[in-house]
Amino acid sequence: MRWLRFLVGLLIALTLHSLLDSFFPNALAFFNPYVILVVYYSMGGNILGAIVAGVTAGLVQDAFSGAVFGLHAFSLTVCAYAVAYVNSRLSLRGTLAFAACLGGAVIVNELVIFILVNILLKQKIEMFEQGLLVKTIFTLLFGMLVYQLLTLFLREEPIEATKRPTGW
Repeated sequence: MRWLRFLVGLLIALTLHSLLDSFFPNALAFFNPYVILVVYYSMGGNILGAIVAGVTAGLVQDAFSGAVFGLHAFSLTVCAYAVAYVNSRLSLRGTLAFAACLGGAVIVNELVIFILVNILLKQKIEMFEQGLLVKTIFTLLFGMLVYQLLTLFLREEPIEATKRPTGW
């Protein structure tokens, strides 16, 4: 059931990516729907599933954005692993926990991309700090809207925890 939600979310993110790219060619510099999807899926605490989700969403984003292939896949995988690891240990639930994880994931995603572009392509990203701030704010606002809509329509907590065995 979670994979079906992920695939539907991936199709929605891809549609949003295509629509934004066709109407506002530089809109994805200020908003990233794939990070929202990966954080939402990773909040369940399943580390292996989060890594697969991060790689899948990143490869889809790379295929349709024209960036260096594998760049977003690596950065989203790092974000997915970090969020899933923290949530497997702390079992964070609720709106504020989702907002904190989403904000941290956007910042980590942009930092990983910045470092990889500097190392691999030896290019400097113009106005990185301002872009990071704007992308974090817009992605957080839209992500919280999506989270609240899911809570409203599902009539329950949209993120269910992965059941981990206790003890040894």
